Amino acid sequence: MVKVKSLEVFASCHATENLDKVKKAMLHIVPKELREKVVFEEKTLKGHYGNPIVRLSFKLKGLDAEKTLKYIAESLDEVSKRLLGASLSLRVETSKLYLRFSKQEAFLGRVILEDSDDIVKVVISFSTKRTESLEQYLKELGLI
Repeated sequence: MVKVKSLEVFASCHATENLDKVKKAMLHIVPKELREKVVFEEKTLKGHYGNPIVRLSFKLKGLDAEKTLKYIAESLDEVSKRLLGASLSLRVETSKLYLRFSKQEAFLGRVILEDSDDIVKVVISFSTKRTESLEQYLKELGLI
């Protein structure tokens, strides 16, 4: 049986962006009842031209991670689900699923797959390394 072990969410906040708005976009990936549990980790980095970039992240484990994955499956638009199903093999590595969502759309409360640079990245770790089991689980969940 496939279990969700953890779910990590990452985003970069550039000097031209509002930190609170980026955090809000990241929180829209999480069910409302779990948002207050989220503890952000912030790491300040320097961009190519010396500009500050804040790397934001948080991690959910166990049941909270599973609830969040179900929330993503419920929130994801149909086009994104089809795209995810078609590109699943490119997004799975060992026991991890890598997803990238539009930061702008997430800020507006919409969960839409995006493969550009301005994204909220989600990495989900599972208890299985078998791609077939994982694919079946994601189908049952309604993610693909």
